[in-house]
Amino acid sequence: MSPQRRVLFLASGLGEASCRFRVLQYIPHLKRLGIQADVADLRVPVAARWKILRTAAAYDTVCIHRAFLSPLEQRWLCRAGKSYVFDFDDAIMFRDSSHRHLESWQRRWRFRRMVAGARTVIAGNSYLAGWASRYSDRVTTIPTAIDLAAYRARRAALGDEPVIGWIGTRINLMYLSPILPALKRLARQRPDVTLKIVSDGSLDISGVAVIKKRWSLEDEVNDVMSFQVGLMPLPDDPWTRGKCALKVLQYFAASVPVVCSPVGANLEVVENGRSGYFARTEDEWVVHLDELLGDAARRRNFGAAGRSMVERKYSVDANVDQFVDALS
Repeated sequence: MSPQRRVLFLASGLGEASCRFRVLQYIPHLKRLGIQADVADLRVPVAARWKILRTAAAYDTVCIHRAFLSPLEQRWLCRAGKSYVFDFDDAIMFRDSSHRHLESWQRRWRFRRMVAGARTVIAGNSYLAGWASRYSDRVTTIPTAIDLAAYRARRAALGDEPVIGWIGTRINLMYLSPILPALKRLARQRPDVTLKIVSDGSLDISGVAVIKKRWSLEDEVNDVMSFQVGLMPLPDDPWTRGKCALKVLQYFAASVPVVCSPVGANLEVVENGRSGYFARTEDEWVVHLDELLGDAARRRNFGAAGRSMVERKYSVDANVDQFVDALS
């Protein structure tokens, strides 16, 4: 892209982790490359949305992140000569796992319309790219990436307290429920073990010592670095298969090994038995967590392998060029 090129990102919720990791953290890198990038939130009243859309004419590229435009808004962009890039990192063609019925013809129709109308589609993983490829032959896969500059080498002062950790939003606390029996068994075997939950919600687990830490951007990195082992349990459903393994990537960036479900991008990111363990059953969760908590050398080796994986494939530095190419 030539110097002084202007890019407008349109997102649904600037405070969402998705926008932070897939848009906002690239802004300084784009600036360094001579690209002016502005970001606008479409989660506003209709009149304000139209005001934002009218500014699109002043930009060379419009990138829509996870937002569904109305048919009228989409036609307006087209008539204004502004083809758009569509970026997404969740299975937004389905409802999330909290719903009884995940299928939604309305979501599927909106997704198809946005993908088919895009000049380029950026998908967060191969599962999402496969869905987008049903409606477009202009799909590229760029994983959700981590800015490793924020993650220092783990401090020795953290010690070896047996802390297993989970970070995520209130709605995703539901994913911990299926492994509660395993966590209770582990706590009986290891009475000193602590579960640290970093979230905007909280969870009480009878028989398990829980540290409830409210999530904040300022503390996020240090909180993740305080884990000895990171957790990412997931059910296997159409929504979770679109997950981009963000939790795992954060753990790995902090050199923290993981125990996780073999679902979605976890299968692409985690090297089972080298950087973490896949767990499908209650017994497997207990055995793998107990093993990592009891073996500091293995934790270090697994954590180093995870960090190396992020450096090679899932860091901002490793993906910024492809991101710029997709925009151009």
